Amino acid sequence: MAEDKTHLENATEQEVPYVDEDNNKHRNILDIAAKAHYEHIDYTEEESKRVLRKIDWRLMPMLIWIYGLQYADKQSLTFASLMGIREDIHLNLKSQEYSWAGSIFYAGYLAAQIPATYLMKRLPIGKFISVNIICWSIILACHALVHNYTGILICRFLLGFFEATITPAFVLIISMWYRRTEQAGRMALFLAANGLATIIVSPVAYGLSGLVNPAIASWKVLYILFGLLTFFTGAFYYYALPDSQITVGWLSEREKAIAVDRIKENAQGIGNYVWQWYQVREAFQDPRTYLYFSFSMFMNIPNGGIGTFGSLIINSFGYSKRISLLFNLPLGAIDMFCKLIIMNLSDRFRDRTGFAMFAMCLPFVGGLIMLLAPQNNKGVLLFGYSLIGAAGTGWGLLMTSLSVNTVGYTKKATAGAVQIIAYGIGNWIGPQTFQAKTAPHYKTGKMILTIFYGLAIANLFALRMVNYFANKRRDKKAREDPASMVQPEDAAARDLTDKEQPAFRYML
Repeated sequence: MAEDKTHLENATEQEVPYVDEDNNKHRNILDIAAKAHYEHIDYTEEESKRVLRKIDWRLMPMLIWIYGLQYADKQSLTFASLMGIREDIHLNLKSQEYSWAGSIFYAGYLAAQIPATYLMKRLPIGKFISVNIICWSIILACHALVHNYTGILICRFLLGFFEATITPAFVLIISMWYRRTEQAGRMALFLAANGLATIIVSPVAYGLSGLVNPAIASWKVLYILFGLLTFFTGAFYYYALPDSQITVGWLSEREKAIAVDRIKENAQGIGNYVWQWYQVREAFQDPRTYLYFSFSMFMNIPNGGIGTFGSLIINSFGYSKRISLLFNLPLGAIDMFCKLIIMNLSDRFRDRTGFAMFAMCLPFVGGLIMLLAPQNNKGVLLFGYSLIGAAGTGWGLLMTSLSVNTVGYTKKATAGAVQIIAYGIGNWIGPQTFQAKTAPHYKTGKMILTIFYGLAIANLFALRMVNYFANKRRDKKAREDPASMVQPEDAAARDLTDKEQPAFRYML
């Protein structure tokens, strides 16, 4: 053990130069927290729980707030669509201009992935997120100045570019702070903020849409309000959002050591600033990466359509424009409660894909209801539409599966970027499946939505089988040749991947 410790210290000094000589936080390049794994620390289960509670109360509220806020910012267009923005900026309602205004957001999302993935690895993650929040808040407020099709395309592209960092960054943060068995429940909390945001924004939009002869159009007030709220959030987060357990100010030195030691079972560290190119290659040689990609594509093509046309679809059931804004509430409630309940059950039973398949069955049934139910039965159609809210739970569990089963900081960042690229492509395509010529019922869009939810369920089953048989092969090899399956003691220090750790087992 002493030799290993000496090797690690030498590696830290010799193999990895400083990224920023003026900032000692950046000298942790190899993985400062992994070094703590060699320091024996005794602590009770009660101390561990106390540190966990402290992390939960300090970290999770910040993640929940900004995740809900960014979802409200992103979804602002679907609410504005029934508040007059399409008419005020002179969109051609018989063309695909509104669909492209929805799609272009994800062109920006895609354009950001390569630089965002690289910068998340190289920069303190808390500061990186905060700067992006401030940037998109300014772009969001600028939507109120838009007066034509070109303007909305530019604003939506830039909004997508700066919002693109949030989801992959939060997946990395959760994997850095929590044990594998704790991650789905915590991820459920910030993902559930999407549903909570819908529940809050729906009545706000409903109220603003009722303004009579306002000096400023109600949809402009919506954008200005959210822009200011997001700006002040970003400024606060620059100082409050931690970069790691090592740099955080609200943990004592002992609590920091406990926080690091708690996640040893993840077989990974808490992040370093070295980009490992061999891990990029390994990520692209891993079949799971492609299954993450395809699931995200299948799930997010419908998501893109609903995200842009949701309020218009409700309006097509026969509800008024104002009531349609309010009736996004049931979808938001199902979104929130499914994430909180199903994702926590996933942690309890240590199963990701099984619960994800169950969750994806709900929007699949919802799509069938919208296709097959009588088009004059508004209540049944609204129920089917609301079931689509459960789709986010399937995606959240897929991201959690990626987080716990992809080890190696660069490999995880790469697989996460691939999945987010599919997210962007799917959401880019989604609005185009709702053609103006099929309005107001959009039967083709609903059919495509249902088909892709079915494909997403099949994709999850394939991922489950890949992990199941990989574990079987490793178990067999461990029985036949135990010496070859010895886990390296410095696995976290060397930032080894799941493939390089023979004792690692994939969570189904």
